[in-house]
Amino acid sequence: MTLRENDPESVGGYRIESRIGTGGMGVVYLGRSASGRAVAVKVVHTRYADNPEFRARFRQEIAAARRVSGAFTAPVVDADPEAVRPWMATAFVPGRTLAELVDESGPLEWPALRRLGTELAEALREIHRAQVVHRDLKPSNVLLLDGEGDDGAVRVIDFGISRAADSDVRTQTGMVMGSPPFMAPEQFSRPHEVGSAVDVFSLGAVLVYAATGHSPFEAENAYLAAYNTVHGEPRLGELPAQLRPLVSRCLAKEPADRPTSGEVLELLAALPEELPEGRPAQELSPVSPLPPTDAVTSPLGDAAGPVRRGRRGRRLWAAVAALALLGGAGAAAVAVVGEEPAGSGDAFDALAPRTTAPGGTAPPGWRPWHNALGSDGKDAQSGLGASCTPDALGVFCASGQVALMRLDPATGDVEWTKPMSRAQVSSLSVRGPVVHDGVVFVYSADRSQGVDAFDGRTGERLWHLKGPLGEFTYLSGVLVVRLDELGLSDTARYAAYEPRTGKELWRRELTSTSSSPFHEGPEGTLYADLRGGEGGIARLDARTGRTLSSVDAPKGDLWLATVHAGTAYYARWEDDSGVSAAFFVQDLSSGRTRRIDFPWSVEPEAPPLVHGDTMYIFDYGNETLLALDVKRGKPLWSSSRDLRVFSEPSYHAGRLYVTMPDTSVLALDPGTGKEIGRTAPSFDTAGRSFEELSPSAVPPLLVGNVLYGVSGPGVFSVADVT
Repeated sequence: MTLRENDPESVGGYRIESRIGTGGMGVVYLGRSASGRAVAVKVVHTRYADNPEFRARFRQEIAAARRVSGAFTAPVVDADPEAVRPWMATAFVPGRTLAELVDESGPLEWPALRRLGTELAEALREIHRAQVVHRDLKPSNVLLLDGEGDDGAVRVIDFGISRAADSDVRTQTGMVMGSPPFMAPEQFSRPHEVGSAVDVFSLGAVLVYAATGHSPFEAENAYLAAYNTVHGEPRLGELPAQLRPLVSRCLAKEPADRPTSGEVLELLAALPEELPEGRPAQELSPVSPLPPTDAVTSPLGDAAGPVRRGRRGRRLWAAVAALALLGGAGAAAVAVVGEEPAGSGDAFDALAPRTTAPGGTAPPGWRPWHNALGSDGKDAQSGLGASCTPDALGVFCASGQVALMRLDPATGDVEWTKPMSRAQVSSLSVRGPVVHDGVVFVYSADRSQGVDAFDGRTGERLWHLKGPLGEFTYLSGVLVVRLDELGLSDTARYAAYEPRTGKELWRRELTSTSSSPFHEGPEGTLYADLRGGEGGIARLDARTGRTLSSVDAPKGDLWLATVHAGTAYYARWEDDSGVSAAFFVQDLSSGRTRRIDFPWSVEPEAPPLVHGDTMYIFDYGNETLLALDVKRGKPLWSSSRDLRVFSEPSYHAGRLYVTMPDTSVLALDPGTGKEIGRTAPSFDTAGRSFEELSPSAVPPLLVGNVLYGVSGPGVFSVADVT
């Protein structure tokens, strides 16, 4: 990768030659010492250099890497954690990651697979003997050396989130560190307590990936991968029969049921170097075409980065933990106000930026207000942990204790609440209410994971669907509901309902690799993503469910992010890194597809906002807003990285609006990205923790000349920028 204008010429006396990669914590460069020795230099991003937590974590990474330097790791050459921009240099190891090898050449044959397993197990044994837990073992952190005779020789890289047994640095409350779908279940539920058993679990997942080309818990997004890891059985695909018993033990849900890395090494070493002839090497089982989830990186890793890239992982995993693991009232204590689990299928549609605003000026008696919903210690009708959706009728919130409450749009006071049942259940989802035409849809108050529809004005319950159900969303005049819970199967039943009466309009069984296959189409139609089943993208009548037409989807492992004006927008993920280097734009009438390359790898956690010929994407990792000319396939502008955009964008009255870290709202010119103005902050954020100021998935909403916003500290309303 070529150097950029602001890249340094040298770091710590090492001449910088090129970029190897970039990630959430920093940039990795190829450098040269004065004697010509090649090194990989990781430099922490400027925006994190002044953050004590990041400095502490970087010191921990250096210490861990030095502690385990040996035959199976890239040794630390030099480091300066106290520099203005902290950096670390390791010996540059020429080679390919396991992710690259499998992507280019396919799954490994038995001899190479056995050798990979034994060398990885030996590497983990040495790492664990040094009292270090890696915590992020994945295909992109397994480097295979180049050179004749060394093909397959392993180096374990990227100790960016490792932890020494005697380290004082601990993961903050609500944070989960790692890279699904190679993380162990306890990394989601008990991140403070992870031990060496998490690396053994990851080793089992890596072996499945090396043998089959997919992880045992793979899904189209991180949210479902986490769900599969915690609740599902591993998909072992074409894993050789000889490996199944050992890998199954490695993937045990309970850490105590897994073997140690030393035991894994002994068991792998006892397997034959060659499989007996005449016996099948593999037990075949169907493997659905799923996107790859491994990351491309360097000897220092982090070029792809762990899930916690910038503030991304904090928002995502707090909600995932609440949904998948804690259950009951405990779920509300983990979720952050107004934030949904990224990648949660239909939740993306519910949170998609609004592009219209009702007329008028301000509600009668309106004044600027903010409501912390109990997070400031005050009683706000059990609102702590609520997930909120602004609307012209008010702000509607749901939590683990309250099925639905409405905040007065003029004052922010709680007008009415609908209590949640106290029934004990194994799990409970909390998501932002879906609001349309005065009807509010939420997960049901009986805790069955059904659907309740309420009149947004009076709070009267209009109708009810008993659960457990999957996701639901309002599209093209109907409420589309997944009748089956989210799980491992690609086949599920869906139904459409009349929004105000609950009358069932149709139901269909669909096979799709997407957990959220439906998108809004023009003039009362829906688009259904049927890849993995019938294939292609089908256009359906929203009122009858009848197929009207279909078009072949573009080839490759792509996520259908959104559909706008008869055009589909697909993101291509870079392995399991959560970043995307390109979008593919398809005309759903002709099937013609074009590619748009981003100026850098971005982290979109929600569908892009498309207005006219321009696509706007919030890059969570860099906290910037990127505008691209869809027609010409060229970048138009990006907001300054010093600006720190902190929410998805919305488009109202010829302006773009985004929420900032201090809870002010910024108005931008959509054509140039230049600042038009900003509101005063609604909350006092001084002294707020890194966690509390997490980016918001909910964009500002303009109603008349009043803006409503949702952020980590709470919900607020301010006058529009003049």
